[in-house]
Amino acid sequence: MPFTEWMLVGVLSLACFISISQPLFGVQLHHSILNHFPLMLMLLAMAFHLAGLAMNRQLVPWQTLFSIWPLIVLGLFALVGSLVAKYELQEKDSYLSFAIYMLLIPLYIGCIAHRTPHLRSWAVALISVWLLTSLAALAGEVLRAGAQGSLHEIEYLVSVGFLVLYYVSRGSALKLLALTLLLASALLNHKLTGYIIAAMAILHIVGAAGWRRLPRTWKPAYSVAALVATLVVAGVLALLYFEFREFLPSGNAEVRLSQYQAVWSQFVRSPIWGYAYLAGSGEDYREYTRLLNIPTHSDVLDLLKHGGVIALVLFAWGYVKIFLIINRAVVESRADRVLNAYFLGARFFQVTAFVTFSINPLLLKGPYLLVIWANLGLAVGLALALRRQATSGGA
Repeated sequence: MPFTEWMLVGVLSLACFISISQPLFGVQLHHSILNHFPLMLMLLAMAFHLAGLAMNRQLVPWQTLFSIWPLIVLGLFALVGSLVAKYELQEKDSYLSFAIYMLLIPLYIGCIAHRTPHLRSWAVALISVWLLTSLAALAGEVLRAGAQGSLHEIEYLVSVGFLVLYYVSRGSALKLLALTLLLASALLNHKLTGYIIAAMAILHIVGAAGWRRLPRTWKPAYSVAALVATLVVAGVLALLYFEFREFLPSGNAEVRLSQYQAVWSQFVRSPIWGYAYLAGSGEDYREYTRLLNIPTHSDVLDLLKHGGVIALVLFAWGYVKIFLIINRAVVESRADRVLNAYFLGARFFQVTAFVTFSINPLLLKGPYLLVIWANLGLAVGLALALRRQATSGGA
């Protein structure tokens, strides 16, 4: 890989490192001056890299950059509203970060050269970042064993490294190690989000194993059976939660329900475009004698509040387009174990990131934003490059 590509991977690694600072050091570095530091480095790295691609005539066509245009439209919508909110209405906490980081997705896609000869090297580099992040976060969690929930809000990032380790490994011992590490991280963390994601990983492994072994004629019936089995397992886990919830984390149910009710009432007052991103982020929540302003515990509900149906539809449309592109790459890369493991991991990362920010406020925090959109943008770029190689007859 050229030096500028390693620069991109290095900045992504730094953003991952800051994201896991809670289990490592017991502090949240995204609340410090380092919050947007990776973004500044990423912009510099992308400027050098894209300039090099332009000089070597390896930039992808502009249509490729806008393959997920609904998210770009949403980013522009949020950007305009947030600029007015911040500089005209003097709102302290706007959605400016949300908009800027989202608008960088086309650049991540464009960072993959039009005719890249080393897709596998990209996959190895990104898998290495995931795995090192997962191991470092788990090691930090073990060292802070008394502080439960130290992996809170990063469960999706920790789980993907262990899932990919399972798929990239040939031997049973390494696969068993990957599953052990995955389950250990969930048990030590003791958060509902971690348990949900660990269950999703196990269901994915079991379901995919059956799918790969069956002949093509049996696959439609198996898909239906796997879906039914997943719903049954989810129902059983939900019943077990209500039966044994005194032994499980509460999930801050009172805070969440209070915020969700407030967001819903605000959405009902303006369902089409919400507040048009002209209002500040956060909800008022009264705790005893204190009145707190804290972020809504759901970025998806925040879409309804601040952008109404327009924002939610654009986000869902763009997110589904990303999923379909990566999912197709999972199928197209089956002949290459490493590439296939990477795209399986990227697909799992996307789905579990959605689960996480549906019940947690992630999309207002610099390092988390960079980690999510950089990983998804690069995955889309690599998936489209794989398709170009297949259509052109390249290796």
